[in-house]
Amino acid sequence: MSSCHNPVFDDEGDCEVHYYLNFVYDLNLKWADAFSSEVTSYNLYVFDSKGLFVKEYTDRGEALAEPGYNLELDLEPGTYQLVAWCGLYNDGEDMASFTVPTPTPGVTTIDELTCTLNTTSTDEYPVFSDQRLFFMYHGNMEVELPDAQDGSSHYYTMYLTKDTNHIRIILQQLSAEDMDPEQFQFNITDSDGELAYDNSLIGSTEVVYQQWDLLPGIADVNRPDSDGMNNLVSTQGVIADLSVSRMMADHSKEFFLTVTDLKANKKVINKIPVIQYALLSKEYYQLAYNHEMSDQEFLDREDEYILTFFVDENQRWVSTYIYINAWRIVLNDYGLGD
Repeated sequence: MSSCHNPVFDDEGDCEVHYYLNFVYDLNLKWADAFSSEVTSYNLYVFDSKGLFVKEYTDRGEALAEPGYNLELDLEPGTYQLVAWCGLYNDGEDMASFTVPTPTPGVTTIDELTCTLNTTSTDEYPVFSDQRLFFMYHGNMEVELPDAQDGSSHYYTMYLTKDTNHIRIILQQLSAEDMDPEQFQFNITDSDGELAYDNSLIGSTEVVYQQWDLLPGIADVNRPDSDGMNNLVSTQGVIADLSVSRMMADHSKEFFLTVTDLKANKKVINKIPVIQYALLSKEYYQLAYNHEMSDQEFLDREDEYILTFFVDENQRWVSTYIYINAWRIVLNDYGLGD
């Protein structure tokens, strides 16, 4: 007599089934959910079992920072593929860093849902970006929504991957001579400007990233005096900040850094394979957290890289001196770069 299907009790309560989705971003090197503190917007695209677009959900702002945020899915029971791009909205003033085309219900297929980096074109570079990218996150999962009329609630979790990275390049001269930031140009190249619905890189167009900020940095170096004693001397180096799209382990031979001395018209650093260098620091994190990681998992968990290069008085990179995220890397046993 108390069943939700009994018409006598139609007014006794909500007998409809409810489906809820929550987002988790813990694919980081703290192994902690940072969704509420980092993610400021989402666009969730729903596709049916045939791969056709059904509907879109969006939200942004302070609501996402509330603990226990859930999105209610008002969908019919069935099997769906959910794809999320979080970060398409930003501060409301600056141009978005990425674009996802508006899909058409019943027409757009899941394979047509792509996320493309917004770039510009210059005389020198057809596909170019020198912007600080707003954080972008991706999620993808299949859900089975049960058919029930018992007032039950069903909860699903979508785990996110961060697709944007900050790379800081520091140049410092061993001779302790000051360096002029405006003398140098920093380029990173890779064909990573377009992402498929499953977060894989598609396309082969090379993107040229340049610094969105360039500034001097003061640091101390040892310089021998006339008596052969080492003294700490403050010297001005160069700091360049760049933003890039998702870094992929299988692009380790495509993702290159080049630093040019504009005054001398020569390469200070020529086609350094950044991803290969970044992976040299993976072992520390595996030991520190007792967690084995694939190369791709490490690249997805780490989203900030600081690479410090030292040059001699002729502005040539001293290959035995490189720091990655404050760890000195000895390259004698590696055939990386020139």
